[in-house]
Amino acid sequence: MSRRGGALDALTGLRFFAALHVVLFHFAKPCVATAPEGVRNWVEAGYSAVGVFFVLSGFVLAWNYLDADGKMQTPPRAFWAARVARVYPVYVLTFLLAAPTTIALSLEANGWKVAAVKLAVGGFTALALLQAWVPRLALYWNPPGWSVAVEGFFYALFPRLARGLSRLRPSLLPLALGAVWVLGLVPPLLYLWLLPDGPGPVDAASGGIWLGLLKFNPLLRLPEFVFGVLLGQAFVRERAVGAVKGHGAVLAAVGVALLVVAGAAGSRIAYPLMHNALLAPAAGLLVYGLARGGGPAGWLLSRPLLVHLGGASYALYLLQEPVSKAAETLAAVLAPWVDLATPVGRLATVLVLALPASVLVHRYVETPFRSRLRKALQPWVEEEKAVPARPAMPGA
Repeated sequence: MSRRGGALDALTGLRFFAALHVVLFHFAKPCVATAPEGVRNWVEAGYSAVGVFFVLSGFVLAWNYLDADGKMQTPPRAFWAARVARVYPVYVLTFLLAAPTTIALSLEANGWKVAAVKLAVGGFTALALLQAWVPRLALYWNPPGWSVAVEGFFYALFPRLARGLSRLRPSLLPLALGAVWVLGLVPPLLYLWLLPDGPGPVDAASGGIWLGLLKFNPLLRLPEFVFGVLLGQAFVRERAVGAVKGHGAVLAAVGVALLVVAGAAGSRIAYPLMHNALLAPAAGLLVYGLARGGGPAGWLLSRPLLVHLGGASYALYLLQEPVSKAAETLAAVLAPWVDLATPVGRLATVLVLALPASVLVHRYVETPFRSRLRKALQPWVEEEKAVPARPAMPGA
């Protein structure tokens, strides 16, 4: 296992590729219109990388905060303070960066009175990390923020979830993993059976209140997170008895192959299944394999540049919309001399702006404000009896 500052570096590098896959899903589809079908399908399946994040998040939290018996090593308030400090500074920054566009579009589509009400409701739910519970508001402000709201629910639940899972006998782990996976598949299967939004194709461009509920509701995405927590708990137990050895390269390679093949399959796999839970075992194999060393995949993802970009991946993910607007403005300014309005020009501009911007935001916003926010929350944390905590994984 490659370590840097106590972290499993390969998992940090994986974050970058997952975030990049989402970015390509949003901006690269016109660029691959004439590419082989498998390449087009893989790019168009970039939404599925969010599920990889949910599995990875559960695994990393278990790795950081659970002992070999599955018990929390950090008091709940300290855990929640660390989570708020981790996600909120960049989240608020991108909320503010998205505000001018959101306000302008709302004023354009509504009278100022209606716009004021919609902006107030949408802004409050977004800042309170509640928008994922309301399908029509999930994408209203900074659209990628819906998954942060889902993660916020996971964080709120994690201490209680850990107490429940600590009672799980290790021999029952395979059964628990299978049950959680099936539980995650039930909602999309029911959707495909009942088609509550009406007949017709169901894909990433489809609307419908029930499809929105399926995709964004935190309860319906919880099985993917629990799947990762169970795997993380198993890994912590293995480390405690010195059993973490071998098979990492094979597990990681199988996980990568399954994710790539599923993405390249395109419409052969129903969109609701790809969006929710179907790929959790594949993501779990990749994450678990990387934690065990990962072979060539682990070596590649542990390279310092990828680890650095992985640390900035949260900022990259949330900066997509503000950066895309900046790219449009830049294209308009440079139009007399350079045509950046082409599909390739737009994708290149987004990447050229987003990658350095994410690194800068990670360094000058995320890292320093995380420390400041944790310090500000310390009096609230100290009201709870302190328990020594293990060092946390950077980026967790």
